[in-house]
Amino acid sequence: MNTLREAFNEKYPQYANRVLNMYEQANDCPAIWENVTKIRLAKFVSFLNENLAKSSVKTYCAMLKSVFNIYNEEVKLPKGYEDILSIKKDVSQNTWLNDSEIERIIAYIPANDTERLVKNQFIMGCVTGARHSDYMNFTRENIVGERLVYVSVKTHIQAEVPLSKVVERLIAENEMFYIAGKEVSDPTFNKTIREICRKLGMNERLKLYRAGEFVEGAKYEFISSHTARRSFATNLYLRGADLYAISKMMGHSSVTMTEGYISCGLRDLADNILDYFKTFK
Repeated sequence: MNTLREAFNEKYPQYANRVLNMYEQANDCPAIWENVTKIRLAKFVSFLNENLAKSSVKTYCAMLKSVFNIYNEEVKLPKGYEDILSIKKDVSQNTWLNDSEIERIIAYIPANDTERLVKNQFIMGCVTGARHSDYMNFTRENIVGERLVYVSVKTHIQAEVPLSKVVERLIAENEMFYIAGKEVSDPTFNKTIREICRKLGMNERLKLYRAGEFVEGAKYEFISSHTARRSFATNLYLRGADLYAISKMMGHSSVTMTEGYISCGLRDLADNILDYFKTFK
């Protein structure tokens, strides 16, 4: 029987490496039949959504589903894979870290250089809302008075946020350990931050709706580099921050983009709003 890569290459020779390499990046494991599970498929779809246009996501998922359909009598595939790979207009749920969880990561003592790099960069993402391509390059030069100011590498839009003491300290620490500007691959980053969160006991069981399917797992399993920005946006939103202000701090070109990073439900409502719902009896 063909391997997964051989099967994909047989049907879509021009796309096999690209699609399956992204599956491996999303899950940090080889793209083989034995490694096809519902949670890995969901992570794959989330990875595509975070890195590709919607049309490409639908195309690549349809290709993988087509290959699975051909081999589903020869290979034991997870029940419901069709639903996960059928991309509709569903909005996926994502998790975020609250203040206490972020503080636990800040207090965590890294076991090695990779953990130090990932921990520091992840925290800067949580506290600044910057993209990975931006916060990995933060230096003292980005500190202007009581603000952190930078121009986004991706959008070329200037963003600024109030300077946090932990960010100032981590910038100095990165320079001291010569890790400013350094990076690891996405799979290594995600695997490392998940391991840190696992060590810190972030084992709460979650059931999230992703790619048309409910997926269950420990909280740390759903954490990735993108969780940092989602945590920033969500925590400010829960504090009552204006979406426009959050959008400007994140360097977004529109509030619509920012809304996609809010990972919680409706925040607490002001008393005068609640009174409206109590009016009608």
